[in-house]
Amino acid sequence: MKRWIIIWILAFTLTSTKGQEVKSTSIPSNQTSAIQNLKPYLALHNLEQDTFFTEKFERLIHKLERLKSRKKSDYAFLKAVFYKTHTSLLHEYDRLATMDQTLASGKFGCLTGTALYAILLDYFGYEYRIIELPNHVFLHLSVNDDSFVFESTLPFGGFMKTTAEMEKLLEQPWVNYRRISELSTVGDWFQDFKIVPGNYKTIDLNQLAGLQYFNEAAKFYLNKDYKTAMDLALEAYALYPSERNEKIMQLIINKILRYDLIKQELKSEYLDKYVTSVKGKKLSQTK
Repeated sequence: MKRWIIIWILAFTLTSTKGQEVKSTSIPSNQTSAIQNLKPYLALHNLEQDTFFTEKFERLIHKLERLKSRKKSDYAFLKAVFYKTHTSLLHEYDRLATMDQTLASGKFGCLTGTALYAILLDYFGYEYRIIELPNHVFLHLSVNDDSFVFESTLPFGGFMKTTAEMEKLLEQPWVNYRRISELSTVGDWFQDFKIVPGNYKTIDLNQLAGLQYFNEAAKFYLNKDYKTAMDLALEAYALYPSERNEKIMQLIINKILRYDLIKQELKSEYLDKYVTSVKGKKLSQTK
């Protein structure tokens, strides 16, 4: 119940600023554009040319196109988009699932679920915000005078139309701030997220793809595969040069420079890549 309330509170604050609604980077006019938006997520495991994944997504688009012709309102169609996508693709919650896992087996986290919904909303011409919290992402959109939330991790109640009742919830005493952790992966919602952070970020589809690389980099870092972790972190930073990605690169390069099993030549190579990536950014010095 508390998780619902948190999302509702954020939705209310977003609704109050919907005049500043950020339009998606582009609104694709055809299916090719939707597939192009999907490919940065499949590129994580070099699967962007694999038609198994793209054709599965195309089949969902065809189903939704048929539904759109039968729905008489935006509310009815958006509700259909949410639940048809869930029943078609999102079957088993796995907080760190990657896009290929989601499309292949139905394992999904808030990141891949949000990405699929955002790509679909782009395709059908809706404007939206991707909201990034320290360890969670979800969608908010406004249509005319209505405000909606797509919370991908709630299969039976994740499509929400916000109301004026949200204002009362802002008075709850448990609302507080939370600091971001450099290894708080996107998807840690159920384990760690208990209070509303003071600030949220609005990101785009490419930046969301960068968070998928961040999650993978964190996994390899914790498994002490620092070279793979650094390769992934560099990709994450290229897509999304955020504080989160800056911090994990610092952590990894420090490990690489101190790791005896990595040759000096390779250490120098990764240090050069790191310095090149953060050139011009105000980062703390590598220790």
